[in-house]
Amino acid sequence: LAMTSYRRFLVVSLISVYLILGLNLALALAVDVREQCICFSLMQLHSCECTEHSIDYFNNHQLYDSLVKLLKKDCFRYYKVDMERECPFWKEERFCSTGECGIENCDDAVPEAWKYTKPLYKEHHLSSHQRSSRCDESNDIDPLDKHISRSQREEFAKWTAHDEQLWDNFCDVGDEASETLHFVDLTLNPERYTGYKGNSAQRVWKCIYEENCFKPDPKFDRDFLIYPNVRGLCSEKRAFYSIISGLHTSITISIASNNFQPSPGGFGAGRWVRNVDMFKYRFGAEYTNGEGPERLKNLYFVYLLELRALQKVAPYLHHSLFYTGDDERDMETMDEVSRFVQTVEAFRNPFKESTLFQGNANKAMTLKEEFRRHFLNISRIMDCVDCDKCRLWGKLQTHGIGTALKILFSDLPKVDGHQRRKRHFQLQRNDVVALFNSFGRFSSSIKEISEFNKLLYPSN
Repeated sequence: LAMTSYRRFLVVSLISVYLILGLNLALALAVDVREQCICFSLMQLHSCECTEHSIDYFNNHQLYDSLVKLLKKDCFRYYKVDMERECPFWKEERFCSTGECGIENCDDAVPEAWKYTKPLYKEHHLSSHQRSSRCDESNDIDPLDKHISRSQREEFAKWTAHDEQLWDNFCDVGDEASETLHFVDLTLNPERYTGYKGNSAQRVWKCIYEENCFKPDPKFDRDFLIYPNVRGLCSEKRAFYSIISGLHTSITISIASNNFQPSPGGFGAGRWVRNVDMFKYRFGAEYTNGEGPERLKNLYFVYLLELRALQKVAPYLHHSLFYTGDDERDMETMDEVSRFVQTVEAFRNPFKESTLFQGNANKAMTLKEEFRRHFLNISRIMDCVDCDKCRLWGKLQTHGIGTALKILFSDLPKVDGHQRRKRHFQLQRNDVVALFNSFGRFSSSIKEISEFNKLLYPSN
């Protein structure tokens, strides 16, 4: 009996110790996960010192308001885009069932100075000055394309083919001289719900994920197309997938946070609301086979990538003259850009691009070229979106991400191991507009996550 009691005591004691140790271990793991950088979920893809909470605080309390104010400035609200380019992959109908799909050009509303030959801003290299570039010209003023000969057009086609081979060209933005290129006021065309859905929208994302995104070896994940993830991919390919997933997540959050709710019974104008159910079902772990939180983390990943690009190009932005012809407003814009850039530079270690495309030079550049061509193709897929407003923001955001990638990876060596002949680093006005507005969309999405959390968990 005594031995039985002793054994019982020993078992109970061991169980108690096990439970205590297990609880302490669980608490330690919980703390550890919270303190990890957001890229922890990407198998330590990049070493960084930021946490999800620090990103939220930085974005929501230090950066967001100044960014929103900046994007309302003339230099950032007008984006020049070709909305008439044909889809290169299939014949699209370009029809949407609601009035929210359409956009209007605003060539007559842009600053008068942009229609002539004055520069929008003086372009500077990261290391040296260059000649001022010519301003983008309005199609109403600039009839150059009407006087281009057939032989010249053939030469331009060769130039286009050459441009596609450029090692730092991550995005297909079209012909700068095209008559179908027009200014669009982004403040009048916000990214939000348009009613665009169904087979057309699904076909675009299916094309991106199935044909133009790196996929793992089937032995790692046979259900990749159902639940895409980064298992079985090298770090560069995981980064690529995270960029696409983060873009998809940001677009979804924009739609969920600016969702149209018809009035009851169909009477009245209806209203714009945050669709909590849509957010929950797209990103809740229990509704997405555990993939929802990973999608949100990929959003943070792209945010950090573009934040790092802004940091790297900061010397360029500090010395750029954002020109509209109104000296007082231009100086005001320059001051606000400088203050914004200082805020951006204050965030430590957002993204370490030096960890990508390392090792054997030939293999690294081959992978980088594959990476570049995949993203270049995705920028073209955006011309296949039927809804005008959706196509506008898809083109702008891929342009912005492509600009960020160009900034981050513009100094890589040539495939044969020899350094490329140095070319001056330069950005066009439209590149800067796209980068700032793309970053604005990711910043807004992170802000909206906290707003949805307040609605989902009001007691927290």
